[in-house]
Amino acid sequence: MSDEPDRAAVAAIAAGLRETVACDTGTVPLDAIDGRRLAEPVVASAPLPAHDYATMDGFAVATGDGLPLSIRGRDIGPDDDQSGHEPGTATPIATGAPLPRGADAVVPEEDARVVDGTLRGPRAGAGSHVIGRGSHVGAGETVLARGTVLSARNAALLRDLGRERVVVERPLSVGVVATGDEVAADVQPDRDSEAVAGLVRRWGHEATIERPIPDDPAVLRERLAALAADHDVLVTSGGTSVGSGDHTVDALADLGTVVQRGIALRPGRPVACVRLDEYDAVGVALPGKPVAAYVATVAVVAPLVGGERSHVWRTATAACDLALPEAPIEYALPVVVEDGTAIPVGSPASDVSLYDDRYRPGRVAACPRVLGADGIVFRTEPLAAGERLRWTPFAALEAL
Repeated sequence: MSDEPDRAAVAAIAAGLRETVACDTGTVPLDAIDGRRLAEPVVASAPLPAHDYATMDGFAVATGDGLPLSIRGRDIGPDDDQSGHEPGTATPIATGAPLPRGADAVVPEEDARVVDGTLRGPRAGAGSHVIGRGSHVGAGETVLARGTVLSARNAALLRDLGRERVVVERPLSVGVVATGDEVAADVQPDRDSEAVAGLVRRWGHEATIERPIPDDPAVLRERLAALAADHDVLVTSGGTSVGSGDHTVDALADLGTVVQRGIALRPGRPVACVRLDEYDAVGVALPGKPVAAYVATVAVVAPLVGGERSHVWRTATAACDLALPEAPIEYALPVVVEDGTAIPVGSPASDVSLYDDRYRPGRVAACPRVLGADGIVFRTEPLAAGERLRWTPFAALEAL
């Protein structure tokens, strides 16, 4: 049985660490809100809409009045102020216009029977073709909570509330750095930093790719301390296992407190979260293999910088049987989905040959080609050919 917590537990830990990072705030106009996090709630000061209004061209009536009704008054348009309703009358009204006080329905023009200046039918039920006052938003209602990651579509609601600017947190400064002698010496490429930095930027923050650091404990500690002083979040890759050359987590631990080490997920298992109190910063140590680093980034870094979230799930049919190495570890299986069938990338059913009928997370972790798949199946149980399973697209994993 695994000693590490599952994805949900580690995501909650990472999201909680966000509160330890000091965040300045500022106001931005509505055309700059996409991807920004609200620093204070948005509360409606008045109901929306401010009054009842017509959804059809026609005649405003009070359903308690009997027919026929005398048609009186000029047409009410969307720009007019709300007027009062005179009992026993019907008032011409345009779509979007404020309903007269005392009226409670609209008879559509195309249905109305008008004879000699009187409305003779049909009868309308209360609320017919009317949007009620406060039906969109109530006065005093919290419309967007503090911490909400805004989307461009929220601008329509904010404008409706009379807001021209909102208070948001400034983007976090995130330092991204690879570790390892082979990467520092340019013997092997840094296959992690650009992907991690790109995701961080997609999540609305500023990412800087720093120069790789060799596997020297003293050098690691010195460089990481300098980077922690410059950034709110420090994301490293490599050196997170327990081998003789793995010093990254220990170096970060020298600078703060290890809050979590390990996650019951492969690839991605050797990840660590470190609170760097002296620097008002947080460190996340990712495994160095590219697919493991990616999985750990969406599982741990995303909730740290963007808060807890839920994934979008789709269903597909498993293309083949697939055994898993051990339980109850959760496994991330990259899949290609074709005509409703999910093909594990790397299996004999796929175009990439990494393993036979038993999943090999270590081989998958080292093969960035599998990230060209459609998404990931998260499993703790073996796959059976023909079963229905859930998968989540990469686009959903990378969204906040």
